[in-house]
Amino acid sequence: MKKMVKSFALVLLVLSLVACGAKKGPDGAGGKKTITFAKENDIASMDSRYATDGMSFEIIAATTEGLMSVDKDGKVIHALAESHEVSDDQLTWTFKLRDAKWANDDPVTAHDFVYAWQDANTNPDAIYNYLFTGDAANIVNAAKVQKGEVDKSELGVKALDDKTLEIKLDNPVSFFDSLMAFPVFFPLNEKFVTEQGENYALDAKNLVANGPFKMVSWEKGSKVTLEKNPTYWDAANVKADQLVFNIIGEASTAVLDFEGGSTDFVKLNSDLVDKYKESKEFTNVLEGYLWYMMYNFEHPALSNQKIREAIAIAVDKDQLVNNVLKDGSVPGDGFVPVGLATGPDGKDYRESAPVYNKSDKEKAKQLWAEGKKEAGVEKVKIKFLFETSDPAKPAAEFIQSELTSTLEGLEIEMVGVPKENRLQMQREANFDIQLTRWGPDYSDPTTYLNLMLKDSTYNFGGYNNPEYDKLETEALVTFDIAKRWNLLQEAEGVLMKDLPVAPMFQVGGASLINSKVTGIETHAVGVPYLYKNVDKAE
Repeated sequence: MKKMVKSFALVLLVLSLVACGAKKGPDGAGGKKTITFAKENDIASMDSRYATDGMSFEIIAATTEGLMSVDKDGKVIHALAESHEVSDDQLTWTFKLRDAKWANDDPVTAHDFVYAWQDANTNPDAIYNYLFTGDAANIVNAAKVQKGEVDKSELGVKALDDKTLEIKLDNPVSFFDSLMAFPVFFPLNEKFVTEQGENYALDAKNLVANGPFKMVSWEKGSKVTLEKNPTYWDAANVKADQLVFNIIGEASTAVLDFEGGSTDFVKLNSDLVDKYKESKEFTNVLEGYLWYMMYNFEHPALSNQKIREAIAIAVDKDQLVNNVLKDGSVPGDGFVPVGLATGPDGKDYRESAPVYNKSDKEKAKQLWAEGKKEAGVEKVKIKFLFETSDPAKPAAEFIQSELTSTLEGLEIEMVGVPKENRLQMQREANFDIQLTRWGPDYSDPTTYLNLMLKDSTYNFGGYNNPEYDKLETEALVTFDIAKRWNLLQEAEGVLMKDLPVAPMFQVGGASLINSKVTGIETHAVGVPYLYKNVDKAE
């Protein structure tokens, strides 16, 4: 694990592969440098205020740029911001913008950020508006605006002039610069958005870019095509002329396209890893997504801690990642994954924190028996919710086998549905146990730990421990970095004892990438893939 931590401590990795040759044909005709990707899912939303999924984030980040971005080594770098200053008390951040344009030749101004943030913070459909509040960015009046206590104009963001953006915080936020690389903080062209009305972001013609690429077509459920944006401020350093994303649900089908030369990038599922793992075009990275079981506390038996712990430790997580998934995934040792954040001691959070809930079938049997006795039941029936795509489906099936073969008197009804259905059922708390995941929005443990606060939108199972909330709340407002880190680790300890969630695995990304292609950057935090620097040798 220490080797793994060291390998991924920078959080972001670049899949750099030695290049030679160039593709010709329909997608690369006329000398265009075209890179083609096979993607499992289509874009859910191109509106940066409402997008919540990885594919949407990727295309939004390819076509729209915020104040900051991240480089190939995981360092936060300036993007639309040319420079920034932070006040001595760390409560005022001032960004100076570059001379940048939208694709319709409108200038990008500080007012574009004010408009976007005010709207996203107040819109109830903007799921990520919690990032403006004390849960993350701590922007002055963000929570009060959301509650309707003050007007949105009182949000602590102001355009001092067209090129200067000032942001006021209630408390210092050490990771504030990394938040600025997340799509909900991207600017919007108010005039264009207003003109489009309800059609904004529904199709290529209803979008305007300011990033390295612009969308030229979006064939829903089939294909997304981007072309280099000539008005982008750094267009000289964008090498690709065209990016094509083919939506192919089955990895086995996408692999045939890769072998035929019509696709440059494809992700592999567990069934395909063994076949291609020796290929020179095979690559494997540890991603930021953590998959975990979430318990519904409304279920009479699952409200018992011993029963929850028995279920958590009855699963052999090593066998799950090594023999079932086989994609570079690692066991979930806690609720904060590997490679997310580095503490004041210079170590990765996971490296300096305990390993929680190791697999132990004998202990699981003992706890199960004790828990059933305390709950006054002989048999326990549960509905287990999961989505029918990889890696959730094979993981869920393995977990079912582990639990039913270890825990006497457990009956499991497996409820497998498409992802969008699972998310809806999750919101309705329509599950006893669900296999769900979270991807980090920013480089701090609170991006996970805040999920289980009593009033969190994502606390679908109804967990409530005042001790946990107190530790988390104190960590959010303390100025002492070392003390804050200790509070966060103490909070995780409480969480992993209570076990409202049981971490299963941190997902790996096994892929095939054309050896002629370089510069695909994969990120464990925020936007999963960035494409600005992608290139293909001639």
